[in-house]
Amino acid sequence: MKRQVATWLLAALAMVPLTASSSEAHGRRGSASCAAAPCYTACAPAVQWVERQVTCYRPQMIAQNVTETVTVMVEKQENYNYTVQVPVVTPTKQMQTIMVPRQREVETTVNVCVPVTTNETHNVVNYTPTTKQVPYTYTVMVPETVQRKVLATTYQCVPEQVQVTVPVCSMVPTTCTDACGNCYTVCRPVTTLQTVNRTVMRSVPVTQEVTVNQVVCKPVQQQGMRTVCEMVATQSQVTVPVTRMTVQAQKVKQLVCEMVATQQEVTVNVCSFQPRQMTGTRCVLVPTQQNVTRTVYTCQMVPYTVTQRVAVPVSTGCCY
Repeated sequence: MKRQVATWLLAALAMVPLTASSSEAHGRRGSASCAAAPCYTACAPAVQWVERQVTCYRPQMIAQNVTETVTVMVEKQENYNYTVQVPVVTPTKQMQTIMVPRQREVETTVNVCVPVTTNETHNVVNYTPTTKQVPYTYTVMVPETVQRKVLATTYQCVPEQVQVTVPVCSMVPTTCTDACGNCYTVCRPVTTLQTVNRTVMRSVPVTQEVTVNQVVCKPVQQQGMRTVCEMVATQSQVTVPVTRMTVQAQKVKQLVCEMVATQQEVTVNVCSFQPRQMTGTRCVLVPTQQNVTRTVYTCQMVPYTVTQRVAVPVSTGCCY
């Protein structure tokens, strides 16, 4: 920002002598010393940087108390009148038609099922069981022993000599000297490894052909007698009583209930509504003006001073 201000000041100061020289050139056309080109170069201004106090402005939020009028709804109790419909019951006599049941005897004809029994002759088939001997053929499985040769594997024990190394413990006499210098002999056990021959029985499989007895069942047809029961049909006539239902018309008397309309005077309660004025209390909202103070933040431009370097032109004694 400082550099731009200095550039603008230099440009403005550079334009001032050029404008003055032009105006004077029109008035002094006969002057040969100022019309020359080297005179404009000698009148160019010099610039000097000077520190000055510059006032600037910046925005700042400032709190202020503002009093304003606000409308507030306030509750208020008030009385009011209202009308209710009150039921009133009044006994009233009215004529009503009621149905009264009455019984009377009526003679009617009805159909009755009467059982009638008659003797009838029917043919009856009787089955009588009869036994008799009947020959039949049946099959019997007869066992028979047959010798067959088969291959059988048996295991035989074969002795075998095997060399094994076994530890052998033996007592070896050893001469020792006690604390007094006397010599004595002590037998101490010594274990040594010796190779010995051992006979081991091994099972060796042997396959050979053997003759075995096998039982084979053969079917044999045989004749026999069995008892068979047959049912033999025999017809005969029997007399049995048969009952059938026969419809017959009969006259009977029965009671019939009829509803008869009858007029009678009855007292009924008639309900009617009558208006009644009543007073009640209710809560209403009434608008009320109140002064309320609240804090409002406003944006204001606050001045502050800053030291800046400013370019100032310096006079060099131009010919003008």
